[in-house]
Amino acid sequence: MNDSKYKEKLEQLKDNPGIIFGLLYPYIIVIILGVGLYYLPLISKVTQQKVPPVISEPLVVADLTVQKPRTIPPVDVFEISKPTPELIAKGEALYKTTCASCHGEEGAGAGPASVGLNPAPRNFTKKEGWTNGETISGIYMSLQDGIANSGMIAYDFLTPEEKFGLAHYIRSKFITDPPVDDEMELFGLDILYDLSAGLNIPGQMPTEFAMQLIAEKHEYKFDKIYAAIEDINTDKDSKTSQLLKSITDDLQLALSALENSDIWRGSQDSFVRFLTTNVNQNGFNGKIFNLNNEEWDTLYNYLISAL
Repeated sequence: MNDSKYKEKLEQLKDNPGIIFGLLYPYIIVIILGVGLYYLPLISKVTQQKVPPVISEPLVVADLTVQKPRTIPPVDVFEISKPTPELIAKGEALYKTTCASCHGEEGAGAGPASVGLNPAPRNFTKKEGWTNGETISGIYMSLQDGIANSGMIAYDFLTPEEKFGLAHYIRSKFITDPPVDDEMELFGLDILYDLSAGLNIPGQMPTEFAMQLIAEKHEYKFDKIYAAIEDINTDKDSKTSQLLKSITDDLQLALSALENSDIWRGSQDSFVRFLTTNVNQNGFNGKIFNLNNEEWDTLYNYLISAL
């Protein structure tokens, strides 16, 4: 009798799934409340940011270095890509003075200057992880452009011959069975850096130094202008001083306009044209149109000697 009732109840549950949810609903509510009560005291910890924020490195603005103008001679990429005792010797000397401090004497990336560098300097004895590869062209690119996000700077100040020498030395000293560049790789290297054409590199100087030179040049001009003004004011009773003051509304501007131009220095006619063309803008006034030849001659001779 009991078995038949249970079977009947089961059949009802199968036909009405909502009954099952209704029976389980109170238990679900209790579970949710229990989980909520457990995590409520921990909410401040749950919402804490465990991952430290990424702080970008400060931007370092470096001024230019002083460099003399120079000419980089053209090279035959296909010839210089072949190792010679001379190139390897040149590369060895450069490596010991330029590269060994980071890469180490044995090329394993354990030089004294490698401490704290992340990533560590390239271990030339390992095959894995070369950014541009172990080929001549690949090493040349690394030397020319440097490697981003590493301590490897660009050695673009080295000549092509020096960079090829370094590449040959590294490949002959540290790399086992170095791969050989094919013609297209060498041709691409030539095109990329225009190695067969050579290059004229202009000189450069730090901005601060350039501004100092400009300031010194203008300071010299200011000294000449102020000295001329002082002479004119000191000798105020002379005809030349009186003449200059009568034809100028701004004596300092007038003398500055003359000092900053060489157009008028060639002849008295050039002097006259220069002043009359820019009247009221160069510190002079319209009275210059009333000057006679003698006055123009006196004025020109005085100013050419003063400035």
